[in-house]
Amino acid sequence: MRVRLRFFAMLREKLGSEAECQVRAGATVAAVWRGFVAEHPEVARVQVRFAVDEAYVEPAHRLADGDEVAVFPPVSGGTGDAMAASVACGRPPAFAAGGGLA
Repeated sequence: MRVRLRFFAMLREKLGSEAECQVRAGATVAAVWRGFVAEHPEVARVQVRFAVDEAYVEPAHRLADGDEVAVFPPVSGGTGDAMAASVACGRPPAFAAGGGLA
């Protein structure tokens, strides 16, 4: 199945706005992230939170075909005003694990 990762803040600066992943049916968010980090070790030490289809989820959340996984690093600063993040589309798929991930 196919899922899309969308990156925010410093991850977006390092990785671009998004990547597509081919994963095994029933894969968890954590498994997809581990597989992605194996291909991009420069973000291995970044602690992240995940949202699937605009709702925060735990890493053990099981994904479905076509899910969109937003990956958020820690953020700080600002003036307390509400801040919104947006992602530009169009980057070609960057990750396809042969055989998928569990």
